[in-house]
Amino acid sequence: MSEFSSLCPGYKQVRQFASDDEYEEEEVTYVTLDLGNVEPTLIPNSSHYRLIGLDTPTPFLQLSGTIFKGRHDTLLGTELLFTDGKDPSDWSKRVITHVANTEQRINFKEVQLKPKNAHGPAAAEMEVDEESIVDQLTGKNAPLAPRPRGKRKGRVIAEKDAKDAPVEAVDKH
Repeated sequence: MSEFSSLCPGYKQVRQFASDDEYEEEEVTYVTLDLGNVEPTLIPNSSHYRLIGLDTPTPFLQLSGTIFKGRHDTLLGTELLFTDGKDPSDWSKRVITHVANTEQRINFKEVQLKPKNAHGPAAAEMEVDEESIVDQLTGKNAPLAPRPRGKRKGRVIAEKDAKDAPVEAVDKH
């Protein structure tokens, strides 16, 4: 039997793997978390935390029941990150070791979570917070786009009728 028989037809035995250059390498990125004005005893007394949506524009952090909503910021400079330890030869001395550099920070502010209404708020009644606008291409906070000046022909305007049902109207001017 010169031919190797496989238990799975259609598959063949690999004799040699491809070079390591074809595989992706894992990249480690450090991000600092800025909690702002938080209760000073909250962090040391928290035995666990939850960080949800780190790769989204608005991550959430939970520390012992306190909820924080974050937003990504790119720093103008570079933050240097260090670890704090003890010198093994002399326990009275502190040793500070450089760990990494970062140019990213997530600024968190405390929020209260409320359940959504069954019907949800009407689109016309929703307020837009300027800090919550996210650029869809970059995923970062973006300023509100300037509103057009003057009227355009055939522009669609959203209105509400007496029953609060959304209606579309065309501006003919």
